[in-house]
Amino acid sequence: MSLDASGRTTTARPRTTAGQHLSLVAAVVLLLVGVAGFAVSGFTDWTRGDLETSLLEFTINPLTSAVFVVVGALGLLGRRTARLARWYGVLLALVMGALAVFGYSILGDPEGNPFNINYAMTALLSVVAALGILIALVPTRLGKRPSTVELD
Repeated sequence: MSLDASGRTTTARPRTTAGQHLSLVAAVVLLLVGVAGFAVSGFTDWTRGDLETSLLEFTINPLTSAVFVVVGALGLLGRRTARLARWYGVLLALVMGALAVFGYSILGDPEGNPFNINYAMTALLSVVAALGILIALVPTRLGKRPSTVELD
């Protein structure tokens, strides 16, 4: 804690927060997975339900790859400020959480699966959604909390 020009106590804020760093990590990973997904699945038949097309154990198609690239690109923008990083965390939790819920509800039905989601991809989406919640809730300020003596 320090005093500003008017004599008020201010708390130190880091240049970049943990949420911003986590946004960057999530964005880079999602962009890499999306680009690699396009390399594996190509750019045709966007909603192909082929469980043979996979990246490691994660089934993928161009639609899923596009979602990863778009959400990853938004994460690079979310890295700019702590507020944008929080909103990116909310977006990540909502989008990836919705895809994970969809994945769990559609497992075993390749006909009604436009995202070509298998169990491994659903688990990954759940982890990324949890990371989004963490990014949204991580503290943005440094410093200790005031004691009861300082509140008087």
